[in-house]
Amino acid sequence: MTENHANLVMSWQEVLKYVDDLLFSQTGQHLDSLQMSILRGVFENQKYAQIAKEYNCTEGHVKDEAYALWQRLSEVLQETLNKSNFRATIERNIITNSAFLVHDNRVESINLCPNSPQPMDLDNVQTEPDRVGEESLNALENVRKKAKLEVVANLAQLGLTAE
Repeated sequence: MTENHANLVMSWQEVLKYVDDLLFSQTGQHLDSLQMSILRGVFENQKYAQIAKEYNCTEGHVKDEAYALWQRLSEVLQETLNKSNFRATIERNIITNSAFLVHDNRVESINLCPNSPQPMDLDNVQTEPDRVGEESLNALENVRKKAKLEVVANLAQLGLTAE
């Protein structure tokens, strides 16, 4: 793995914080310790049996709690979430919902999906000429490229190819 690729991969702590903050903002409830163990285990490609052993409970209990957690996260994210798509879905959401600072200007989101109904057109962005110049737009383009690379790296980890 190259150093650039290593910098693009998110840690489970970042993912856990994002999910906990997301759930709390939508439901008023934080993740409990078993839910955190499930998310960490799934993030690290563990089987439910391994998670149960580490948490000192039955595999059936972990499966039941995981099912309830996937349902809750699916409602909050308004898309189907499960063990097999958790990591890619959450990382994609983190990337697309993150705010970036480019020369002290806050960029709320960057559209990584060219076929989406509302693409972001950098050529028509209204800016203050004295605050955002060509250098800022170049920095924004670099952030966008980095985010795209992260998505590609994550898709490759899932075994997807260019075909």
